[in-house]
Amino acid sequence: MQVEQGRVTKVIGDKNHPANFGRLCSKGFSCAEPLTASDRLSSAFARTNRAEKIQPLPMAEALTQTAARLQKIISEHGPDAVALYVSGQLSMESQYLAGKLAKGFFRTNNIDSNSRLCMASAASGYKLSLGADGPPGSYQDIDRLDCALVIGSNMAECHPILFLRLLDRKKKSGAKIIVVDPRRTPTADKADLFLPIKPGTDLALLNGILHLLEKTGRVDEKFISQHTEGWEALRELIQEYSPERVTHLTGLAENDIRLAAQWIGDAPEFTSFWTMGLNQSTHGTWQTNAICNLHLATGKICRPGSGPFSLTGQPNAMGGREVGYLSHTLPGQRAIADAEDRATVEKIWGVAAGTIQSKPGLAAVEMFQKIESGEVKAVWIIGTNPIASMPNRSRVIAALQKAELVIVQDAFHPTETTKYADILLPGALWAEAEGTMVNSERNVTLMPRAVAPPGEAMADWEIISQVAQRMGFAEKFNYANASAVFDEICQTWNPKTGYDLRGMNFETLREESRQWPFAPGAEQGEAIRYLLGARMARPRVLPKMPELADEPSALRFPTKSGRANFFARPFLPPAEAPDAEFPFVLTNGRLEHQWHTLTKTGKVTALNKLNPGAFLQINPLDAEQLDVHQGCLVRVDSRRGFAIYPAQVTTRVRPGDCFAPIHWNEMFGENLAVNAATSDAVDAISLQPEFKFSAVALTKIASGLLENFSAEQKNYLLRYLAQVSPRGQAVPETAPFTQAQREFIGQLLASGGAAAPPY
Repeated sequence: MQVEQGRVTKVIGDKNHPANFGRLCSKGFSCAEPLTASDRLSSAFARTNRAEKIQPLPMAEALTQTAARLQKIISEHGPDAVALYVSGQLSMESQYLAGKLAKGFFRTNNIDSNSRLCMASAASGYKLSLGADGPPGSYQDIDRLDCALVIGSNMAECHPILFLRLLDRKKKSGAKIIVVDPRRTPTADKADLFLPIKPGTDLALLNGILHLLEKTGRVDEKFISQHTEGWEALRELIQEYSPERVTHLTGLAENDIRLAAQWIGDAPEFTSFWTMGLNQSTHGTWQTNAICNLHLATGKICRPGSGPFSLTGQPNAMGGREVGYLSHTLPGQRAIADAEDRATVEKIWGVAAGTIQSKPGLAAVEMFQKIESGEVKAVWIIGTNPIASMPNRSRVIAALQKAELVIVQDAFHPTETTKYADILLPGALWAEAEGTMVNSERNVTLMPRAVAPPGEAMADWEIISQVAQRMGFAEKFNYANASAVFDEICQTWNPKTGYDLRGMNFETLREESRQWPFAPGAEQGEAIRYLLGARMARPRVLPKMPELADEPSALRFPTKSGRANFFARPFLPPAEAPDAEFPFVLTNGRLEHQWHTLTKTGKVTALNKLNPGAFLQINPLDAEQLDVHQGCLVRVDSRRGFAIYPAQVTTRVRPGDCFAPIHWNEMFGENLAVNAATSDAVDAISLQPEFKFSAVALTKIASGLLENFSAEQKNYLLRYLAQVSPRGQAVPETAPFTQAQREFIGQLLASGGAAAPPY
């Protein structure tokens, strides 16, 4: 960061950092602009009556009021009447203290994170298959792989720097890239083999590939015998997934399925990459198990270039999973349900034995349902925007309206969520407070404070600590700085899983990032987990790869037996199926130049020019049936709600499918929130919602073309159509339209396109 007169003026990539070697995407280049946005929250606000307008007040007073109002609810209704909902965008120190306060001192496990929405299924799948959460390998596997399976991930847009690294490997070595996605994304455009799969059938494909690997003798019987359990049951299951059946289930060509299996089986080194497309499913955990099955069956795991690699969706979601900010976890990759784990953490926190409850708390979807029902009275939301990001968002709105106390801690106001707050606490952004973050490859990076936060805004960890002190927990939350919090996190190391930060501190992290496990006295971290003996060190310069014997001297997974587990996971359909009333499948995802709910990227002019607004992709065959043309407004209805988008007619989506980006919500126009329609059905193990599959109906509500309308005009029109019901009503004279556009809108209204409620 280049700083001039107290402002970050420029951001450049660090050529020595192993995560990107200096490469930045458009969001990285522009990430300093939101620091000085006009809607930065620089002071606290509060109200005691929902009928009142929220008013500013001094930060010290707001912290005292927060503590007192939380304490009152806990005293009157018990600790489980309070819940915290936090974020993978917070520093590790903030995430850790939020969990410590809730579980160790409020004595409730009702704390969850927006990681539940993106990575929970990968975490639970890793835990079951390999014994611990997190990828066993590192980004440098990209530089050794011979075949990459990218499934349920649009790497080119969502992880563009990693994807460039993968393309470098393809160019240098001829490595094959297989992309599985219902939509022909920019990632698919670069694939050697693109499999346009029917949404929700990935598990059938993974089982079918393993069926072919086993039938053609491409499994590693020696590895299976030495390092795994459960193979026979899985071998029996996959007999049911013949190429013919998988073709029928997935809609893929049989020859393509066979070719994918051949490339995976013949590749000396094979790495798989996945993210929300598999995780956001009612069978997301099973799909992670199925990916692990492929690697375990071929023995292509825990060696350079091979392994299952989930791509985390937020900058510090990995760190949060490690410090226990989900409702069923504890710091150091520990579990609420494990008595030994609870006892270990109680000792670290200095609380009495039995303080931590043994029952997992409420996961995100159920948390807001319990707030809506009145069982949870207060919620403290930190660094996230659930009204925009949660599925079936109308229930989240109802929950916040019902709650007795809503505390929102954020860096911006207003957002879709902050307007429901009773107390608003101003948090610092990444360049305004010291703290650590952990990326997908277990790389711990220190964020230095470059500039001061605006007004009375404070680091999130400090706000949490100050509230805890005011609630009577000063002795256990009296930290001089973020470094002291990190030192306590290091005490939570776990020899069972290999989680170990003890060789790190803020001083060493100022020199360079460190990859865990990093034991005391270590010179560098370990790029591959679960190896005993030969180890692979992380390179500091990309082209120089360390040498490692093909066979590790020993391999032990963090399970009771030391062996990894195969799971026989049969294909099951999504929670809801298209029918006569809702005949289409709605999928959704990110775009290259925007991020999450636009709270930050929506303030960057350059990014808004690159991705100016929401849209709905539909196939030309469906468009013809619906009489929809490019730019027509289309209403998307599900069993839960609706959204309205301009149509983008394209062969990139399959007939019967449609796609909308997740980013836009009501801060940018009415009826743009895709999560008004998405499903809140959850995976039974991970409790992650099934965002990626919703049965919907599509209805044309605009006849004509909108190419000549600007993004601002389109947003105005969407808001206007949401309010108008009489036919023929004239658009206001103050509306930002030309005479030709006014005539078009008049024809639209006269045709009845906006005549039916609730338009």
